[in-house]
Amino acid sequence: MELHEAIGESGLTTMRLVQGAAGFDLRLSRDWDPDLRWDEYARSFFVDQVPCRGPRVLCDASARAHLEERGAGAALGRFEELMSAGRHEMVVMHVHAGLGVRTVNHVHSSAAGANNGHHAIRAGGLRRHEASEPERDVLIDGLNLGRGMSFKNAAAQIPFGGCKMTVQCEPFALDDLPRLGFLAHCIDAGHFFTGPDMGFSPELADALRARFTRNIVGGPGGAMGPTGTPTARGTFLAVRECARFRWATVDLAGKRVLVQGLGAVGLPLAVLLTEAGAILAVSDPDDARLRAAREALGALAVVPPDAVLTHACDVLSPNAVGGLFDAAAIDGLPCAIICGAANNQLEAVSREEEERLAERIRARGIVYPPEWTHNIAGVVAGYEEYAHQGDARMERIDPHLERVCRDGTRALLERARKEGRSPTVLAYEEVESRIRPPS
Repeated sequence: MELHEAIGESGLTTMRLVQGAAGFDLRLSRDWDPDLRWDEYARSFFVDQVPCRGPRVLCDASARAHLEERGAGAALGRFEELMSAGRHEMVVMHVHAGLGVRTVNHVHSSAAGANNGHHAIRAGGLRRHEASEPERDVLIDGLNLGRGMSFKNAAAQIPFGGCKMTVQCEPFALDDLPRLGFLAHCIDAGHFFTGPDMGFSPELADALRARFTRNIVGGPGGAMGPTGTPTARGTFLAVRECARFRWATVDLAGKRVLVQGLGAVGLPLAVLLTEAGAILAVSDPDDARLRAAREALGALAVVPPDAVLTHACDVLSPNAVGGLFDAAAIDGLPCAIICGAANNQLEAVSREEEERLAERIRARGIVYPPEWTHNIAGVVAGYEEYAHQGDARMERIDPHLERVCRDGTRALLERARKEGRSPTVLAYEEVESRIRPPS
C-alpha cells in the first residue's frame, strides 16, 4: 500500500516526517474535518486556525505501527532511505480524499532562510503530477527537486532554504475555489513561497493570489509576469560562457544547438539562440509547442524525443524534465557542451551520485556547469516579486543575472579547469556552508 492510501483510508490527513541528528521522527494526524469549506480559507479561517471537531495525532511509535498494519511500512522505509541519501530535513504530506488532491512539501534545507524577516523561509516551485502516477516516482522527483532548490537558491544569492511541492490531482480549474483554497493552505503551512512549475499554468498563480495567498508568484498578472523569459536569458548567458570556455569566443554563429523542450523557458531560449546565429534543432513531444516554435522562428529541424541523446550537436540544451543523463547516456553523448535550464539533469538522488556522473562528463571532455548555478532567474524574479509586490521591477534583477549566470559561470568553469575537477563538485563546495550551518 502507498503512504497516501494508508493515511487517507483511516480518516487521517497529514504525515510529517522530520530527519534530525537522532534519526527520523514521524507524526500522523487529522487536522481538518472532511466537510470543511476550503473556499473560505483566508477569509473565515487562516493558516494556523484550521478548525477540526475531531483532531487526532499519532506520534512516532504509534504512527509507524499504523502504517505497518496497513501494509505501508516498507514504503515508509524506502522513503526514509531516500531522505537520508539526499539529507532532507522534512517532508509533509497532506491528503484530501474528498477533493482528490494530495500535496507533498519536500523540504531539503531551511538554514539559508532562518530569520529572513518573511513568512516564507523556503522557496521552490509547484509541480503537478497525475493522480495515477506511482507515489514513489513522484516522491523521488520531489526530493530531487527540493534538494536542487536548496543549492539553486544559494547560488542565486537569495535568503531562502530549498523545497519543492508536488501535487497529485486532476488539473485545476481557475474557478474551483475549494481546491484552490486547500492548495493555498498547503502552500502557506509550508512556510514557503512558490511559483507554477510543470503541470500548472501561470494563470493559476494569479487565481491563488487574487483570493487566497500572496505566497505564490509568477503569474501573468503579477508585477514580474511569468518567469520563463528571464530564466531563458540567464541560461543563454551561461551558454555563451560555456562557448567562451570551449572555443575562446561567445559567438554562437554557426554552432549546432539542440534545444530539448519548448515550454516557458525552452521557446524564449530558442529565440535568443537563433538571434545569436546558432543553427537550431528542437525536440518536444507536444505538436502544439512545435507549431508555436515554427511561428516564432520559421522552419526548424525537429529531433524525435527518443533521439535527443544521440543527435550530434555542439550544444545540447535540456529544458524539459530531468533525469536525462545516467552513466550509459553520458558515455554516448555526441556534444561538446551541455547547458540548459531543466532541473536535476543527472539521474541521481544524492549529491554524491551527481558528482560521480558529473566527473564522468568531465572525463569525456564535455563542458557542463550544473544547471542550478545558472537557471536561477526564476527564483530571483520570484523573490523580487515576493519581496516588493507591486513595486517589483525586471530591471532590478538584470545586474543580478549577469553577476550570477554570466560572471559566475565563467569563474566556475575557469576554476574547474585550473583545479582539474568538475564544476559540479566545486559548485557544491562553494555553497555548502550556506545550505547547512557548521555543526
